[in-house]
Amino acid sequence: MGIIYYIVDVFTLSKYGGNQLAVFIDYENEVSEELMLQIAKELKFSEITFVKKNYGDKEFDVRIFTPEYEVPFAGHPTLGTAYIISKYLLPEPKKSILLKLKHTDIRVDLSSVDNLDFCDFIMEQAQPQFIKKYTHEDIAVGLGIDMKAIDLKMPIEEISTGIPYIIIPLISLKEMNGIKLNPDKVIEFLIKNKCYKTNSWSGLSTSLYFITEDTYEKFNNYNGRMFCIENGNIIEDSATGSANGCFLAYLLKNNSNCISAIVEQGFQMNRKSYIKLQGKLHNGKFSLKVGGNVVELSKGTWNIYPVES
Repeated sequence: MGIIYYIVDVFTLSKYGGNQLAVFIDYENEVSEELMLQIAKELKFSEITFVKKNYGDKEFDVRIFTPEYEVPFAGHPTLGTAYIISKYLLPEPKKSILLKLKHTDIRVDLSSVDNLDFCDFIMEQAQPQFIKKYTHEDIAVGLGIDMKAIDLKMPIEEISTGIPYIIIPLISLKEMNGIKLNPDKVIEFLIKNKCYKTNSWSGLSTSLYFITEDTYEKFNNYNGRMFCIENGNIIEDSATGSANGCFLAYLLKNNSNCISAIVEQGFQMNRKSYIKLQGKLHNGKFSLKVGGNVVELSKGTWNIYPVES
């Protein structure tokens, strides 16, 4: 017994760039929650998804797993799954489809249905929650970061559109490239601030998103690096749509009520990623659109075996 799966790279036009994703088609619900987590651990991608149900080719139930746990929402899995749905699960691509995720329903719009390999897949993220502000000293001492590296002109804030991130602005690429985090110190900081999976409001560990206006490529507006705690280790992510949705909300709140920007991410990992942001803040309501391209790598069949206890 087996199910079809696809591997794609998200937020890139080049194979082996962007962020990896495996998309499993499980309409028959053959894969249990326990087995979905086991598959995620086996692949060791930042996330994988399972398409569980098709509602008239318009809406799709989707579940998202990291190697540690199920998450209610994630950015690049949403776009990569929309690409596979559009290319393989529909009679023909639609301009818009709805993914029913654990946290919320996310609409994904396609810039073009005629050439999916060069199409922008654009998601509208949920309204942001502005959870907590941190002082620059809190972050410097708590995470072991030199205060001189932090952009003191900008605030530091924890924000969620489904997954929580602390947005930390740094002054330059040099400081971005020099980030060194100790997992024990980060976990201690998260526990102290009730941001760890064992004591957080979300049941998830808050991740860290560092950002600077200093970039590798001049046509990009920001360089970003995302770090999270996964099974006790520090993991860096090469392209993080959910973090960039939170960053977009941060910009709309603190910089301008209308934002159009490109964030480069993954450059320090040799997996160049380009995340396109379009946002507006009007009458207290946020429009958070995060988009990018998707490249297909492979297709296969995953053999299903019972999980051994």
